[in-house]
Amino acid sequence: MGREKEDQGTNGEYEAAYFTVAKPSATVEEFASILPHRIPKKILADTGKFLRSAGRRGIEGVALWVGRRLGNLYSVERMVIPQQIASRWHFEVTLEERIRIAMGLADEEVVAAQIHTHERAAFHSPTDDHKAIVDRRWALSVVVPVFCREGLVDLRGTAVFALRGPLDWVELTPEQINTLFIYS
Repeated sequence: MGREKEDQGTNGEYEAAYFTVAKPSATVEEFASILPHRIPKKILADTGKFLRSAGRRGIEGVALWVGRRLGNLYSVERMVIPQQIASRWHFEVTLEERIRIAMGLADEEVVAAQIHTHERAAFHSPTDDHKAIVDRRWALSVVVPVFCREGLVDLRGTAVFALRGPLDWVELTPEQINTLFIYS
């Protein structure tokens, strides 16, 4: 969902015109409301493999991390790859697929985070805001740059956003990202 339009350059080459709107940073109080996420290294690696595979085809990809709240953290238990329509500049998951995923959640399971790629920079575009799969307050949206070319061993170098309210996302700082995710 990164690239919103493409302009013809004066020399005949296409120039990327990213439509970005800076998101406010999560305040200390807001960050305190976001529960840590424990992510098995295998799920992280498998997510990276899928996203990198999509990127090799020149398209964005999206995966979902599903888990349960265990006390004061979310424990990610599995990755779901939704059926998706993707291009170099966006992905889309149909309403029918979203319903299928929701109906397939076990008791107390939630989609804890969505993870998707951008061709270049990691940011949350207006399209990302409006077409996010996660819709629970403080749910996370992770954006991985350069089509996940380097894979995922942790979330350094990504951009992470938390849903504060309807269509209202805040960006986490690198320090907050390092604190929020626990790799097991």
